[in-house]
Amino acid sequence: MKKRLIKTLITCTVMSSLVVAPVAWAAPEDDVQSLEEQKSQAEAQAASVNQSLVDLLVEYEALQQDMANQEEKITQAGADLVKAEEKEQQQYDDMKLRIKYMYESGAESYLSVLVSATDFSDFVNKAEYVQKVHDYDRNMLDEYVATKNEIKDLKVDLEAGQADMQVMATEMENQRSNLESTLTEMESQIADFDDQLAAAREAAAAQLEELNNQTETPASDQVIESVAGNTGGGSSSGNSGSNSSGSSSGSSGATSDSSSGSSGGSSDSGSSSGGSSSASKPSNASLGQQIANKGCEYIGNKYVYGGNSLTNGIDCSGFVYQIHKLFGITTPRTSSALRSGGKAVSWDDKLPGDVICYSGHVAIYIGNNTIVHASNSAPYPAGGIKTTSPANYKTVLAVRRYW
Repeated sequence: MKKRLIKTLITCTVMSSLVVAPVAWAAPEDDVQSLEEQKSQAEAQAASVNQSLVDLLVEYEALQQDMANQEEKITQAGADLVKAEEKEQQQYDDMKLRIKYMYESGAESYLSVLVSATDFSDFVNKAEYVQKVHDYDRNMLDEYVATKNEIKDLKVDLEAGQADMQVMATEMENQRSNLESTLTEMESQIADFDDQLAAAREAAAAQLEELNNQTETPASDQVIESVAGNTGGGSSSGNSGSNSSGSSSGSSGATSDSSSGSSGGSSDSGSSSGGSSSASKPSNASLGQQIANKGCEYIGNKYVYGGNSLTNGIDCSGFVYQIHKLFGITTPRTSSALRSGGKAVSWDDKLPGDVICYSGHVAIYIGNNTIVHASNSAPYPAGGIKTTSPANYKTVLAVRRYW
């Protein structure tokens, strides 16, 4: 009996060791897997932090580029205005001299000249002379009026340029503060920070160059079909770096179309990319057109930083948000969030209703390489809600679609 008990104890001991052994051997494998997961998470987090830094640098450097271009445009607009004003003065002096000559010489009326003709041939000659004098005087007046209109447009462009520069300067201060705090925080946490910062700057420069190349030549844009109000404001030819006051007028009615729209919450984080367009026109493109048309109804209304009223004052991201809201579409409220929401669209595939994203600014594309946006605080047409062409008047960071 005692032997049987001993055998039983030995058997139990052996069996228990066989059962426990696999568990004891599994522990190191779990440790390795856990370490690998931690490593993957750390690498993913580092990549995310690095990409965030690159995005910050791209936005900051794009704004620096836009401010440099804006400075050149302001300088050129000022020089053009001086030339136009000198031309206007010269034309005015010439017209006064012409009137003085006619008065002092006692110039006959056109009718008396024709009546004094001695025969038909003389009448024809005098008629030709009268016509030439009339055309000369008419051309002088037309040129003078055209010069005065040119001066008016140049003053609007100059005022718009200076107002845009003020907005960009404020945005630059905000971005500089954000970038400096981010760099300070990263420097305290990352051992090889200087190397990573250099790599991030290089990546940002390459990305910015790619963005500039993508939008250098305006694509064959979709023509806007019908816009409420007149959007035929002045347009400036050229690529990124050209600007226009985009003077346009329109009603400020607050009526809402009853079209239902989808939520703009789906996220596609890719930025707009260039290349030849092969995408077919989406089936709901008419909704994008309605968004573009609706935005144009508020042309001429005020820009107010942080404002949310389409009629009493609104800023750029608020304008995009409120226009989409009229169609039941929810978008982010800030320009930076708008740049990463919705669906990414390439520059070549943009359609009316898409959101064009710049550094610290957003607008709604309406077709014909033109945008409608809440631009700056200057009075309309230099500022306020207006149209601007070309759409790539500043560095385009992304094109997003929420409809």
